[in-house]
Amino acid sequence: MNFSETYRRMNEPIGPSPELIRRPPPKRRLPLRRLAAAAAAAALVLATPALAVRSELGYQVLYRIAPSVAQFFQPVQRSCTDQGVTMEVVGVRVEGDTAQAYITLSGGDVDGTTDLFDSWSFHLPFDQIGRCERVGWDEETRTVTFLCTTQTMDGSPIPQGGKMTFSVRQLLTGKETLKDVAVDLDLASFSEEAETAPSWNLPEEKTPDAFYRSGGAYRDEQGEALNRSAPILRPGPALAEPAPGITITAAGYVEGLFHLQVCWGDLSQLDNHGRLWLEDAAGNQPRQLCSIGFLSDPDLAERKDYTEDLFDIPPKELGQYTLHGDFYTASSRTDGLWRVTFPLETT
Repeated sequence: MNFSETYRRMNEPIGPSPELIRRPPPKRRLPLRRLAAAAAAAALVLATPALAVRSELGYQVLYRIAPSVAQFFQPVQRSCTDQGVTMEVVGVRVEGDTAQAYITLSGGDVDGTTDLFDSWSFHLPFDQIGRCERVGWDEETRTVTFLCTTQTMDGSPIPQGGKMTFSVRQLLTGKETLKDVAVDLDLASFSEEAETAPSWNLPEEKTPDAFYRSGGAYRDEQGEALNRSAPILRPGPALAEPAPGITITAAGYVEGLFHLQVCWGDLSQLDNHGRLWLEDAAGNQPRQLCSIGFLSDPDLAERKDYTEDLFDIPPKELGQYTLHGDFYTASSRTDGLWRVTFPLETT
């Protein structure tokens, strides 16, 4: 089959369906200038796909319009370097509905804890689900290896002769895990009513000093109601720092319930996270009613994310408990664009 025939077959599915032809979509008024620009961009991308894929914008536009065409014209590139970090495909396995690739990263701040920060993407011309897991670290070459797996959504075999593009935009390094940390905080000192802060869920409820309620966790209807409407404490100076960048910023009672607040820093930057619990001398842990997630104004440059845990403990019993936690931190983040493209065939 020659190039012209291949190109024609790949572009045939792009046309409108018979249903759309029989029933035209409702008319939408767009400014003539925007309409002309959009039409020109689409025409250019479809007319010159081999040139379009040479730029990131062109590739993304073409991939949205016609992923099969985008992948066909995307050149094979098994390694790339950005920000001093090199990403490389070192092995591929294709079997049935599953394709796997071993991807290595080396250079820059790469270490044995390197995480892709959920910034990875599989670019394939079919519906699929994927996952990535760190499977190796070579101390001598300072190379970390990930196993990246994708499967067709409907269980059908991976199409033969195609190509897969795998990309990453952010790397986290210097990750540390601290388990069962005893937090140095005298809980009995917080048996009084604490100051609360305003919060909002809907834009019309927002005020200049209010915190945005971003979600949380609960186990039952009582916890759900508290998560939605319970007051939150006003964050203050650090009362304790159980892990680097993680601080206890408030504690006390509101409406008969004990609140414990932790600031994780900016979750969009380093993904600090963990959990806190109370424990008595016998190791018993009182049930957490809910955990409220909230953050400072998301439009501010210095964002801070918080969670506030609620417990039903009488103030006179609070001194029986100590505070413990598991914490997961990272020391740095590297932003860039690492993208490799390779044939979907076992190597």
